[in-house]
Amino acid sequence: MKATGGTWALVSNGVRARILRALEGGDGEEPIELVSKAESTHLRDILSDRSGRSFASDHSGRRSAMEPGSDPIRRDMQDFASDTLEMLEGHHRARDFGRLAILAEPGMLGILRQQMPAGLRPAVVLERPVNLVGLPAAELRETVRRLVMSEPLE
Repeated sequence: MKATGGTWALVSNGVRARILRALEGGDGEEPIELVSKAESTHLRDILSDRSGRSFASDHSGRRSAMEPGSDPIRRDMQDFASDTLEMLEGHHRARDFGRLAILAEPGMLGILRQQMPAGLRPAVVLERPVNLVGLPAAELRETVRRLVMSEPLE
């Protein structure tokens, strides 16, 4: 029978996410690992090509460099957040968990908040702007459990 009241935690830094399941249990299951599909997360790689050129709209015919139209790193983070939230929403609909804690690097936390699906929002019981992705598995689980269990769960 599937759990309906368990707590999961999303730990993310924008290019990697670790999802810890069954935080109330002992060792729980292995974390779900997600990694961004973006080919490059370094701005220097994304913007290595020279900017395009455009002509002035008046009769002078002057040309000037064009600035990139958007922040490609932020766009990659938004795409990754969307994929991650979609996967979590599916598990929530399947009643694999009832509560969700989000511990993410501050920029990624803001993106996750903006893109949070309405059906998943009520499950969120904790949000913290912290980057814990690099911790070893056992230390990560213990740190997240300590943070989550110290908060009153709704």
